[in-house]
Amino acid sequence: MSRSICAGSAALYPNTTHEARFFAEGMGIHAAKITVIPNGVDARFADANPSLFVNTYGLKDFILYVGNIGAERKNALGFIRAVQNIDHPAVLIGPIYTNAYAQRCLDEAKKNKNLHILGSIDNASPMLASAYAACSVFALPSAFETPGIAALEAGLAGARVVITQHGGTTDYFDSLARYVDPTSVEDITKAIQQALEEQPSTALRNHIRQEFLWERVAEKTATAYRKLLAK
Repeated sequence: MSRSICAGSAALYPNTTHEARFFAEGMGIHAAKITVIPNGVDARFADANPSLFVNTYGLKDFILYVGNIGAERKNALGFIRAVQNIDHPAVLIGPIYTNAYAQRCLDEAKKNKNLHILGSIDNASPMLASAYAACSVFALPSAFETPGIAALEAGLAGARVVITQHGGTTDYFDSLARYVDPTSVEDITKAIQQALEEQPSTALRNHIRQEFLWERVAEKTATAYRKLLAK
């Protein structure tokens, strides 16, 4: 059904070159019909202030994960096990599902006195933006991401980013993030430790601001639509 829908479409706009290759090579869609349009991030995260989070929770310069706790693809368990090996404060934000995987995450988290699970914080809340600005390293070792909008938000707020190597993330973070094998706790641990030791830099923030704000994505989408309608 997916192949039929794609074949019958006038154009396809995947979020990554990885997805574009899947359409072309996996579904046999002609490359001329495919244009990569990236996902985007809200500009407000560039102005995030750490004070609200720091004053509320008393935490600063921590390791941060934002994602569902219970969706196995997001690999919260891998994150929890990785930060057990690092003597550094860590924060996990996200909705907690009622399932066996979520319970494994919660049980594992109890072993780490440095890990704080805060539950869900709405994306529009100033507290989430403040958490991004307050952390040192944002880690998202998912099975795959396209690209992991939370990682874009954190990077725009100034965090150093550790992210999965799968799913087209390199399209977004280029050489400005550390990439990990999500199946390896050792690899995740090592990348987070290295990121903690890095000096702060504005390179990733500037890259995201230039390429991936929603305004820029809208321009690319409009250009693609105009090109299609001109045919």
